[in-house]
Amino acid sequence: KPFELPKGWEWCRLGDLALKSEAGWSPQCENEPRSGNQWGVLKISAVTWGEYRPQENKALPAHLLPRQEYEVKENDFLISRANTSELVARSVVVPENPPINLMLSDKIIRFEFSSFANPYYINLVNNSVFSRKYYKDVAGGTSSSMKNVSRNQVSELVIALPCYKEQLKITETLKQYMKICEELSSQIQSAQQTQLHLADALTDAAIN
Repeated sequence: KPFELPKGWEWCRLGDLALKSEAGWSPQCENEPRSGNQWGVLKISAVTWGEYRPQENKALPAHLLPRQEYEVKENDFLISRANTSELVARSVVVPENPPINLMLSDKIIRFEFSSFANPYYINLVNNSVFSRKYYKDVAGGTSSSMKNVSRNQVSELVIALPCYKEQLKITETLKQYMKICEELSSQIQSAQQTQLHLADALTDAAIN
C-alpha cells in the first residue's frame, strides 16, 4: 500500500475492477481517414490527448469486413498500449453519442468496469502523476520514442478507490475546476491581446 487512505477508501488494482478487457484489430488500412459512416480503425492518437478524438482514424478497405465486436461505444474506457514514453498508457472515456462504425486497433485496450467503478474516475487516476510514474517504470521498448505496456501491466495499476458516490463527486468537482481554469486562461489571453493593441497604439502615436 503506497500510503494510508481515508476511511471508506480501499486499495485495489485496475484489473480487479474490470469485468473484461480486450485489444482491437489492426488490418492494413487506407492512409486516410474514413468518409462519412464508412468503417474505420482508430489510431492511438485518438485516445492519448486527454479527450476522445474519433477523427483520428484510418479507413477500412472495402474488401475487408468490419469486426463489429470491436466497435467503440459510449462510456468505453480506452487506453493506448504503445506510444512515446510521455503518452503510452494514456486513456480516455468515450462520451455520449460517439460516431458509429469505428473500431479499436490492436494498440488500444478497452476495459469494461463493474458497477463499483466509474470510468471517468478511473480515467483521472490512470492519467495522474502517480500512475505516470508506474507506467514509466514498467513500460518496455528500446527507445523513448516507442514504449509499450501489456494488458496485464495496465491491469496491475494500483487504484485508490472511494465509494461510487465519492467517485462521482471527485470527477464533478474536478470538471468545475477545469472550467474555471479555462475561463481564466481565456481572460489572460484577452488581456494580453489588449496590452499588445495598446502598445501598438502608443507606438504609432509616438512615431506620428
